[in-house]
Amino acid sequence: MTKPPSTTVDLVRQYGGPVSHAALDPSRSLFRTPAVDGLINYLPVWRCAVVQGDPVCAPEHKIRLADAFADYCAGKGWSIVYVAATADLQPYARERGYASMEFASLLITDPRNDPEAGPRARHLRQHLNHARRTGLAVREYQGEPDAQLEARVRTMCEAWRNDRYGPQMHLGRPRLFDDREGRRWFIAEREGKAAGFLSMQQIGYAECRHLINLVFSAPDAPLYTNELMIVTALRALREEGIASVCLGIGPLEALGRVEGCPPHTEWLSRKFYRLFAIKLMHQHGKTLFWEKFRITRREPLYLLFQSPRIGFRALYALSRSLHFP
Repeated sequence: MTKPPSTTVDLVRQYGGPVSHAALDPSRSLFRTPAVDGLINYLPVWRCAVVQGDPVCAPEHKIRLADAFADYCAGKGWSIVYVAATADLQPYARERGYASMEFASLLITDPRNDPEAGPRARHLRQHLNHARRTGLAVREYQGEPDAQLEARVRTMCEAWRNDRYGPQMHLGRPRLFDDREGRRWFIAEREGKAAGFLSMQQIGYAECRHLINLVFSAPDAPLYTNELMIVTALRALREEGIASVCLGIGPLEALGRVEGCPPHTEWLSRKFYRLFAIKLMHQHGKTLFWEKFRITRREPLYLLFQSPRIGFRALYALSRSLHFP
């Protein structure tokens, strides 16, 4: 009897990387083929398919699935852009003539290293103590669903989204309590009111089985609410003997290795990245924030362009996939 294909949730939890959870968003398109038990999530924009992350399947089948997707796109006259592809996909991209740009790192820490311990954690301890003195408390949300608590968190999320200013980039609308299998939540509360939210989910990248994919706090939350939620989540993993957790994507201060494109394209790409991602949107600040939690490993993440001559169409598609205005 033929084994039925795995569900999207099962594939993301078993083989997913730092952005593979985007496949669970109903607004995304999914490519599947009977030849491989896996998927590629993408957004079609102006004859360009923007893929977030690697193909989601067993590692030995990634190339086969990527080739099948390339054939599918060729049949439609689409070009392909991969966002946040890992080093696993680099040999494939190089062999098939893609242009690649290292733009970020996957940040990994060992929860067994207490970020509050030692002399270099002095400022973090001061910040955490400040948050605790306000009466802020963080707990893991477990057990039966609490409809009232979840409603308060959703209201807080809307307030947080509305309070953000300036140009923003994001994968999609936060899915707070959807796709519950393989997820954990930590809630910050103060005086009976939700003040912060942290989501952690199961993934399958290398030896990392946990990813902190979303952290935010209410506009009126005490300072350092996010830090208190993170150290609480790391403590829970430490008590369980977990040796590694992904903290998410840390944008680089400048583009790293660039391969496969003409010199003038590389020069323009470095200038464009520096102007928009760093100076305008301050993306490197995310990396600096996570530094305080003792990053132990960084894995390179890439933008991969099927056409080495990167044109306006590919850049426009990339910006729309990240919800850049």
